[in-house]
Amino acid sequence: MLATLERLKGLLQIPKEEHGQEDELSLHLLAASQAIESFCKRSFRKQQYTERLSGYIRSDYINLRNFPVASVESLTGPTGEITDYEILSEGRLYRSSGWPIGKHNIQVTYTGGYVLPGDATPDNPRTLPESIELACLFLAKTTLSGQLGIAAERLGDYSVTYNVKTDGSGFELPGAVISLISPYIGRWV
Repeated sequence: MLATLERLKGLLQIPKEEHGQEDELSLHLLAASQAIESFCKRSFRKQQYTERLSGYIRSDYINLRNFPVASVESLTGPTGEITDYEILSEGRLYRSSGWPIGKHNIQVTYTGGYVLPGDATPDNPRTLPESIELACLFLAKTTLSGQLGIAAERLGDYSVTYNVKTDGSGFELPGAVISLISPYIGRWV
């Protein structure tokens, strides 16, 4: 999950020693984490990923979905292993001679993503940006309070306006959440 149960309990001012709500709180944290990852079209957990990518004319770069990239374990094209590339910031791979042209003809296995708060150890500290954790906590708190999807409320002659997606498939994420996670939205790859 993108945030810890302890942080959510702190935000909600629930004493650490108070138990009984952990399952419900964890469910909301999990749902918030999944909603954020779905919106961003990527996973944030640092782990090994394999992607099949397409090479295009005049392209010296390919983008990997789950940045930052810690290492590339293997990179192959239609004629075999590719070794003459550089790992650039934000998960881009650069190859001065360009990439082999074709659809889904490049396979990359790499370790990428962030150390999540719940996965951190003294030897492997968290690297997930605070803004992503805050967005997750805010979204979990919003769903717990029953306020998800409410765009506006009025008290006199009570009225509620819901923030529904234009295709009717559900609610939009709150604007504050989108603002916090927007720098980490996965690129089209």
